[in-house]
Amino acid sequence: MLDLQAVLRPASAAEAVQALAGTQGRGLYVAGGTIVVPVAPKLDFLVDLTAAGLGGIRAEDAAGGSGVLVLGATLTIGDLLRSPEAGRPPSGLLRQTAAGLANHTVRNLATVAGNLLAWSFPTDLPPALLVLDATLVVAGPAGRRTITLEDFYARRRDSFASGDLVVEVRVPETEPGLAGAFEKMGRKRLDVALVNAAAAVRLEDGRIADARLAMNGVGGPPRRFRDVEGFLAGKPAEPDLFAEVARMVSASAEPRPSHRAGADYLKKLAGIAARRALMRAAGLIKEQ
Repeated sequence: MLDLQAVLRPASAAEAVQALAGTQGRGLYVAGGTIVVPVAPKLDFLVDLTAAGLGGIRAEDAAGGSGVLVLGATLTIGDLLRSPEAGRPPSGLLRQTAAGLANHTVRNLATVAGNLLAWSFPTDLPPALLVLDATLVVAGPAGRRTITLEDFYARRRDSFASGDLVVEVRVPETEPGLAGAFEKMGRKRLDVALVNAAAAVRLEDGRIADARLAMNGVGGPPRRFRDVEGFLAGKPAEPDLFAEVARMVSASAEPRPSHRAGADYLKKLAGIAARRALMRAAGLIKEQ
């Protein structure tokens, strides 16, 4: 039950950071509000970001002539799904991922940054944005800084402090020929994932020139499987190879069991999700 003392509505990211730091009690940044209820008993106030100018999606030119896709922190998953720009990364990976997230009601509320921060559910955007080498622009009391999404998850206590605010997510342009795929494993289509996987593969003469794999729900925060990526490099893209990847992922996964599924089952699902995502990205499984 919500028993809040205040709801603050700053007009900018800087004001939002000041509001959270300068208000007594325990506060939370909020935009879509889809995860407020689980933490509500511990909150004294909310900092509403909907008027802080942190939405939108745009393409920018970066140094060296490469492009960057910029996702505002409060961009909703629904707006991401509807944006033509979401098709820019390989094979529309962001669009694939957004399309499988809950239903249209939730997608029209849930935000990009909220989905990244609520990774423990486990949420869907983290693996896709990890595969795409995304970075975060973060605002804090000392100003703005940029951190990689991989560092954010791997070293989050060092890279992200209490009161920090994600302002935007920056997705660099990928090399031509890189194809992406997303796999979500759950009890039913609209359910929160049990495990999920995003993959990207670039082939040269039938061999894997570039392979990327990231997963969520396999124990700890979302992560890139760098060992798998190294194992795949230079090898022919054949079903037996990806079957071996499934065994590697299942063996290394340490998922947390819950009322929804036991650990052994989740380990098997992790291997299946990794294999299917990589095979789809490599063109060995056609879209349904």
